[in-house]
Amino acid sequence: MKDNFVNAFNNIWNYISNIKMPGFATMMLIVLTLSLIIIGIWGFLRIRNIQIGNIVITEYGLLDVQRESKPLFKLTKTDFIIMLVMTLIYAIPAIFNLGSFSVPETGWAPAAKNDGIIIDLGRKVKVSKIMLYQGYNIEKYDGTKFQINYLNDYNKYIESETLDKTGFYSWKVSTKEFETSKIKIIPNSPGATINEIAIFEKDSTTPLAIKSISPSNDNPNVIPFESPDGTTYNISNLFDEQDKVDFYTLYSTSTYFDEVFYPRTALDFINRINPFERTHPPLGKYFVMVGMLIFGVNPFGWRIIGTLFGIAMIPLMYFFGMKIFKKRFYAFCTAFLMMFDFMHFAQTRISTIDVYVTFFVILMYYYIYDYFVKRSYKVGYKKSLLPLFLCGLFFGIGIATKWIAMYAAVGIFLIFIIAKIDDAACYVAYRKSGLSSDLFSKFWSKYFIRTAMACVLFFLVIPSIIYFASYTSIMLVPDNGIKEFFNNQVHMYTFHNELDIKHSYSSPWWAWPIMAKPLWFFGSKALAAENLTSSIVCMGNPLIWWFSIPALVTGIILAIKRKDKFMVVPLFGALFQYIPWMVVRRMTFIYHYFSVVPFIIIVMVYLIKIFSEYGGKSARRVVYLYLLSVALLFVMFYPILSGMIVPRWYASILQWFPGWSFRY
Repeated sequence: MKDNFVNAFNNIWNYISNIKMPGFATMMLIVLTLSLIIIGIWGFLRIRNIQIGNIVITEYGLLDVQRESKPLFKLTKTDFIIMLVMTLIYAIPAIFNLGSFSVPETGWAPAAKNDGIIIDLGRKVKVSKIMLYQGYNIEKYDGTKFQINYLNDYNKYIESETLDKTGFYSWKVSTKEFETSKIKIIPNSPGATINEIAIFEKDSTTPLAIKSISPSNDNPNVIPFESPDGTTYNISNLFDEQDKVDFYTLYSTSTYFDEVFYPRTALDFINRINPFERTHPPLGKYFVMVGMLIFGVNPFGWRIIGTLFGIAMIPLMYFFGMKIFKKRFYAFCTAFLMMFDFMHFAQTRISTIDVYVTFFVILMYYYIYDYFVKRSYKVGYKKSLLPLFLCGLFFGIGIATKWIAMYAAVGIFLIFIIAKIDDAACYVAYRKSGLSSDLFSKFWSKYFIRTAMACVLFFLVIPSIIYFASYTSIMLVPDNGIKEFFNNQVHMYTFHNELDIKHSYSSPWWAWPIMAKPLWFFGSKALAAENLTSSIVCMGNPLIWWFSIPALVTGIILAIKRKDKFMVVPLFGALFQYIPWMVVRRMTFIYHYFSVVPFIIIVMVYLIKIFSEYGGKSARRVVYLYLLSVALLFVMFYPILSGMIVPRWYASILQWFPGWSFRY
């Protein structure tokens, strides 16, 4: 019998030891295990000390329900006015010049290899620039090369330059100069869409009016292509929107950085074809899609919903600050620091999905806070489930947007465990006291067993349904079905686990708080010739970010020393949105710190609160000066956060360190 047991144990151990997990999963399992051990030791000691009388919970502390029956905070008319004013002050620059409504939208695509075009300029011209606006096509036609040829004086076409079709709703530019009366553009494969062509004569910023455009291939058997949305391409579309040509190729008329993925994928969903971007779950792209359905396929349309989420973060942070600190000034500080953080501004104006998942992660911690600070048995079983349900709901929405919501789930789980241990400690104190109360009726069955079953529903079943449902558009594509859901999970896992490429603006986790390498989202080369620049830089406000790690460490120490239980939630939010990145082997960027920043801000406001309480009026003046400096720094950097056209020297003076690059 003993030998059988040993053999069974050895078989199980051998099976477990042969399971190969990536470093990230191993690290998170280790962190979770260590956290549970520490929390378990704390819980054991707390309950033990209650049993032996070293910790006494009074009858009032055990049975009084007045605190739990009241909301954690109450907003007045003044609070709503403050939130409205702050939101409007932020919203105006956030929406201003967000993106153009008017970009070239009608396109043409070659129907076959060498099915090109001939452009007759009507006279001999010294051409200085040719611009192609890349349109929308299915993925397999990407990479098409368009060879630009020009007619020389001997009536022969000479090769000038080749432009690759690699983007979506953005300009490709050739600046090789030549003199000619005709230009021929020949593709090496069919299907790649061009929405507009612009030709510029030397020393002119206005598109040249052409005489005519004709096919280079007169084969009558070539059937014109149809776009993914069913409209027929026509070569006349290439010069029908010359008023929408952007000589300086500004961000307002083009996709930039990772926008090449998400708006294009949103358009794939609209047209019910296989999505271009498959490295993240679909829900974030649905938000992008909503903006495009309302405002059209243009930069404003694909950016506006993310910007509105960014705007909504201002009152959300005010709510969170009021919930934690209970005072208007600290709620104001919480929203204020979010208002003037550089990354919050830049990251919510670009059409990527990080703004959405960060918003839902904040909401996850916002609602678990209610469950954490209130005794569930005092609130009552049904009422105690509401914050858990809302937390689980936003977890489901978050995980269907981006997997980093799973980081938050680890922190939420540990917070829940602490709350339940604290409830158990109260029950032990109640039994020891000899008191009698209906509050503890069916304590274990209601607040542990039934609550655990509810959590299975809230955090597993409902999120799984949301996650699965988010793939509806992909599964409804012809020939896909449910198998594509599982294929996509494998694809995402493989991509993130095995991604091994380099990027000049990538940076490791330790470099983010000190901003060793800000991420240059966008820059206009064409403006450099005129000693101007238009840049969009993704980085943090130095007066927030440079203090972030010292503030986090100090906040942990003071919260433990002062026994400020309410700080567990924002501290866990910061730690568990940051720690996982420490072992991620793939290429990472500074914007991965974005979901950490809201919780860092709350910790900083916690330190401001302590400083103000102990320092009196002089400390409050220091705080005012700090907040003013944060806002002034935002104003100073606003031009390179927003894409505003400014002199190159202005961007140069903001490049404080060698790793900071803000202009051509």
